[in-house]
Amino acid sequence: MNAACPLGAASLRVLLVSTQKAWHGGEDQAWHLASGLRARGHHCRILARSGGTFAARLARDDFEVVPYSTSTPLASLAQARRLARGWRPDVVHFNDAHAVTRAGLALLGCRRLVRVAARRVDFPLRSAWPYRWLTDHVVCVSQAVSEVCRESGVPPHKLCVVHDGVDPRRVAAGDRQRGRDALDLGHSDLLLLTVARLTDHKGHRYLLEALPAILRQFPQVTLALAGDGELRESLAAQAERLGIAPSVRFLGFRHDVPDLLRAADLFVLPSHLEGLCTSIIDAMLADCPVVTTTAGGIPDLVGAREPGELPVAWSVPPRVPAALAAAVVQALSD
Repeated sequence: MNAACPLGAASLRVLLVSTQKAWHGGEDQAWHLASGLRARGHHCRILARSGGTFAARLARDDFEVVPYSTSTPLASLAQARRLARGWRPDVVHFNDAHAVTRAGLALLGCRRLVRVAARRVDFPLRSAWPYRWLTDHVVCVSQAVSEVCRESGVPPHKLCVVHDGVDPRRVAAGDRQRGRDALDLGHSDLLLLTVARLTDHKGHRYLLEALPAILRQFPQVTLALAGDGELRESLAAQAERLGIAPSVRFLGFRHDVPDLLRAADLFVLPSHLEGLCTSIIDAMLADCPVVTTTAGGIPDLVGAREPGELPVAWSVPPRVPAALAAAVVQALSD
């Protein structure tokens, strides 16, 4: 028995599997999970893509990392099976969809093993069979994600909802003046901030379409887009076409997001697909007003407002730039 485990429970062996090369929100959640397990006295090993950011980061944090190569799928399957049979984990956590198929197939026939998959996006499943046959439980980050999984054919008894979390201490360390100085903002400048990967489902193009109407009411607005991705060039070109390029900052990946959240006058997330979005939680912790959409799991965070109640956030339908612009103007006016 391990005294660090809650209620005197036996220490568990947990194998956490990630196939991702880069570091995004899912990898951040996996890091929190591994750190929390270790802090509670459980033993966590990591099976992760060789050369990937996730493997490197967790190795730096003194986790036992077993890297695998993506160039030889059969070899990586055999490696996962040897690891499971030799180390005998109690729980295997598949942190992404590819991990379910890659490691799930390798673990077929392994006994006394609980297989748990995380599902963080509200995209329809291409196929439900890996979740039906290679997992025991599917942890969904929102009610919307759970519903998508159910509609895609995952048995309801396998589904549960556990919202993603954040570390409040990270946001608490942010400094407003430091963030505004980093962007060279004056006292009268208004900062709209979006923290999201520059990819289609985050809906940046709808926010850019809304910005001319916002600037007509608030010409002192600067829109800062923190995050990188495959749409950076096309979004920059869109800003040029709309004549708003001087008011838009493409910040790329940032390590000072807590400072930027404190510096912002409004956090805007225009997603049209969204599993949950922990950046909204960060914005709330930073006491930054939020304008967002009703996409996916976002309502799990901001809820529905009763008549007469102050809004937790201004929520609009996705893919409607006019509604987004009106909500931003209202939020800046209040």
